[in-house]
Amino acid sequence: MEWVDLVNTEPIQALESFVLGWFPAEETAPADARSTAGEPDSLPLALSAFHRLAGLRPAIHRFHDPVLRHPKHASGPLGDRLVFAEWAGASMDWSIPWSPHGPDKTDPFVWHTEDPGNDDAEPIVEEEPLSRFLLQFTIFEAWLAAPYHARTYTMPTARLDALCGMLRPVPLSPFLPTYQGEKFYVAPGLLAAVSSDEHEAMVSFGALHRGTLTPLLEHGFRWVRFDG
Repeated sequence: MEWVDLVNTEPIQALESFVLGWFPAEETAPADARSTAGEPDSLPLALSAFHRLAGLRPAIHRFHDPVLRHPKHASGPLGDRLVFAEWAGASMDWSIPWSPHGPDKTDPFVWHTEDPGNDDAEPIVEEEPLSRFLLQFTIFEAWLAAPYHARTYTMPTARLDALCGMLRPVPLSPFLPTYQGEKFYVAPGLLAAVSSDEHEAMVSFGALHRGTLTPLLEHGFRWVRFDG
């Protein structure tokens, strides 16, 4: 879990370390050379790094709502943009600004657009810049795609104290704050997404191995689902 120490200072390296540690290596077919957005080197550093990483761990291109293999150009109220990820059949998407001279190659901010097919859809700027957002998005999708899951019923927020003592918080802003607004925590072989306010909380876990969930029974939570 050393990658957590890199989130604030080297988020691209943190992403690489997380993905290489969480997903096993596999045999891969030759990469598809087609691209609607130009070669990877024409993209911002973080997005280029993500696609190179997918060559080593293709699982990150098979998420339910993946980062697009071939980002696509679009326009919007705030100008031209490059859509690099979509959600639930393109009911929302994420993009970066795209000027006539290409994107900001450093670490651009990210636009989140709901109902992008609506000409009046107004983008919202994500809390995290592209490098940290890609890590955040990948943790979320890896949690969803984990082979084993557990999810609590809503409980008093105070009951999280003992649990959080065994987990490391990932120093990122809440993901999709207008929805559940999950904050992520990690332990070896375990990802946790916590949605909470001052009074109530709900925790969902994704695990690589069934036995990783078993120690959670000691907390006496009521479970909506428990695969351990």
